[in-house]
Amino acid sequence: MNDIGTIEMTVEEKTLVDVIDFGADFRDRDAVLPMLAAAGKVTPMLLARGAIPERRQQCFTQPGWGAGRKSRLEVFEGNGTRGAEIFSHGNFLKFLRFFIHGAELPLAVKVAMRDQVDNPQWFTSGDREPLRKLGRQLARAHCLDGSSADEFMYLCADLGLDVDDADSVRRAIKDVRAR
Repeated sequence: MNDIGTIEMTVEEKTLVDVIDFGADFRDRDAVLPMLAAAGKVTPMLLARGAIPERRQQCFTQPGWGAGRKSRLEVFEGNGTRGAEIFSHGNFLKFLRFFIHGAELPLAVKVAMRDQVDNPQWFTSGDREPLRKLGRQLARAHCLDGSSADEFMYLCADLGLDVDDADSVRRAIKDVRAR
């Protein structure tokens, strides 16, 4: 069974994460600053003890996982944010959320996609189109639209698919319109 949910956290890590509202209104600077500080503290802790699955980290550090030719990390660095500063940047919170909780999709979507992939070791190019179709069906059934495409790609990463298969699913979801 693939890991598609929340990672295990220590009490200290959980206390810091509880400060963070991943859906916060970023126009309220006073409310956001403590969250960014908590993110800046908890991320190195999670990385140091190896709590974040490697596949989730690759979605941030390797090119192709939704940021075009550059990795998400390279985009931050290209914009002048480097090292540990990245972890307390407002735009990093969505990645921290993914590192901790996995793709932001309904559990039923995650389970159906996991069941379709089964063992990623045996996933072939012939399995790609049925997975793309299932992704579109699930998106429509759960009133998701193209804005959830990256979350489907991140789920594919959690399921053990390579970047090309995951991006193929992402592109299929991009065209979905919510009802």
